[in-house]
Amino acid sequence: GGQKRRASMETNELSGVPKTLSTTKKKKKKSTKRNGDDATKRKEEEEENNPHVVHAKRLRRAKRVCFELAAASATVKELEAKYATKSKDVVVGGEVVAKWFERHNEAQKKWKQLMKELMDIESDLKKRANEVDVYGGNTHALRAEEAALLRYVQFALWRAKPMASIGELRDDEVCRCLEKVVETHGVRFVLSLSTVSKQFRRCIRSPLVWKSNFNLSMETGISDRNLLEILKEDDAMSLCSNIRLDGCRFLTERSIMRLLERAGKSVETLSMVNVAGVTNKVMELISKKCTNIHTLDVRNCENLSADFVLGCCWPGSSMHKVRKLNLKGCEYLRGSVPVASFYALFNTLKENHEIEDDKIEKIAGFRLHEMKEKNDGVVYRDDDETVTEEQRKIARDVEAKHACSVDVEGLILTTWDKIQKWHSNDLSGTIIAACEHAAAVQHGNPLAANALRLMPRCGHVMCDQCELNARKRMVTHSRDDGSNLYTYPCLACNQPMPPPGGFSIELIRRD
Repeated sequence: GGQKRRASMETNELSGVPKTLSTTKKKKKKSTKRNGDDATKRKEEEEENNPHVVHAKRLRRAKRVCFELAAASATVKELEAKYATKSKDVVVGGEVVAKWFERHNEAQKKWKQLMKELMDIESDLKKRANEVDVYGGNTHALRAEEAALLRYVQFALWRAKPMASIGELRDDEVCRCLEKVVETHGVRFVLSLSTVSKQFRRCIRSPLVWKSNFNLSMETGISDRNLLEILKEDDAMSLCSNIRLDGCRFLTERSIMRLLERAGKSVETLSMVNVAGVTNKVMELISKKCTNIHTLDVRNCENLSADFVLGCCWPGSSMHKVRKLNLKGCEYLRGSVPVASFYALFNTLKENHEIEDDKIEKIAGFRLHEMKEKNDGVVYRDDDETVTEEQRKIARDVEAKHACSVDVEGLILTTWDKIQKWHSNDLSGTIIAACEHAAAVQHGNPLAANALRLMPRCGHVMCDQCELNARKRMVTHSRDDGSNLYTYPCLACNQPMPPPGGFSIELIRRD
């Protein structure tokens, strides 16, 4: 057999016939395959350059990933729910627990891979949306489809993100959340959250929750008992820097002093507007304990003396850091104030000004309050061309950093000037007396009236009987919100007098 095969091959070589037919067929198949590969490559290149085909591929891929991601996310949530509810197939037996952790790790791994893949699609779509002429031609419909696909992908990513449960939060994170809730919903709402969990009950008594805000102005009906229950016997309020008790008229000095003792040096802003429990005793405690306070608002506190508050806020006192003080409506600044009491208030204010001026003169070289008194309430006049802009800037900075801004300072000074004008018996200028009884007293007959009052706004003086008759001429004004405003015009100038019980100076009183 071997000899015949060799003889056949020799014959073929001599005749020029190919060695075997199979070799020729193989060559033809290779060339055909090469041509087919080239055609496939050309087709793929054409498809890559066709935006519609690329978009269709991306759309199929995005849908597939979204569906798989939704399934993976559901699996993860289901496993976590079983663990949270202590399901039997999780907690029974060590083998079952190990299988649960294994399934959970696999599900988490798959979820992360799909999330990464979908986020890559999202970034690609965002990049294409921001590019100019990326589509090449009039393809507005394609652009709209890709925008819709981007919204769909973003929605799928949002749905697949895991929601953190309350039990997974750390104590400091819970405290930060509760701190924000105090500002928006008030104290009582936050205290009611202590029933949510043991962690909440523990965090609510943390000083970190109350350090920025303790606001009871939303709970105006709160009593001493309620406030003392809130305070308890711990240090929850030891870092509280901002305290607001506006309108809490049922609080007494007992609970207010307990709160301020707990907060102590942490208090920087204190607002107690219209609180009857604020007394001179409370202010004395503030001057001893709250030495870092810089803003104090005690308007309309009828049992608090404005003179005593100004005495506590001297630059040399323990409350020397106070830069904003609101006293309107306190004692000596409400109702009918005896002129002797008002003198004491004015003298206290002037002493404060002198002490502040001595301090400011050492720092900036000028006496702030003396210059303001000389220049009608400003340090430098606007029309004074000798003053440079740098000097004006220094004056503003010094006033903001080293002077206490008292909201009734202008009222006290202007009222003092009007009282001095009355006592000077200056009859050449504006008529001060608004009734014949006041005029008789001004001309030297002190027995002409039993009581005389000075109106701080206009400076006119009238007896109590004429004031009562003048208030019968009440005028009604309509506000923009539909409510009414009632005013009582002065007999002499028609300017509004103080409302009943408002601030006025009692010049003479004979019982």
